[in-house]
Amino acid sequence: MRKTIAGLLDAQKLGILATLGQTYPYQNIVAFAASADLKNIVFATKRSTSKYKNLKNRKRVAIFIDDRSNRETDFQKTTGVTALGGALELRGLGREKFAKLFLRKHPYLQEFLLASDCALFSITVRAYYVVLHFQDVVEVRMT
Repeated sequence: MRKTIAGLLDAQKLGILATLGQTYPYQNIVAFAASADLKNIVFATKRSTSKYKNLKNRKRVAIFIDDRSNRETDFQKTTGVTALGGALELRGLGREKFAKLFLRKHPYLQEFLLASDCALFSITVRAYYVVLHFQDVVEVRMT
């Protein structure tokens, strides 16, 4: 199952990040990159965003990544993965290390990532939930 997760995370560039707002969950499309061991998923955001404020108040997040094509066949062929974990803003050497990972996948976002008001976050993944064939769910714990 880890091979399926790794393949999906390598192939897809965007995911849906869910943070916890004051009263409701809040979701955004984010560019992401995953570490080879699948233990970390990184993404960047401006410090002026609602997601940044939510992340500073509550660290728990979910990110959903899938390979749907918006066709009828998706009901049987789409793979979807939800990763659950805690997100922390990276600084210093940790930021440098994960910035390289992020930019290998998204070199066109270098200017965005290097801007002074851009924060880089790492999600420490606790578990993945993989959905296959529309309804088969498999849990993969990372701890």
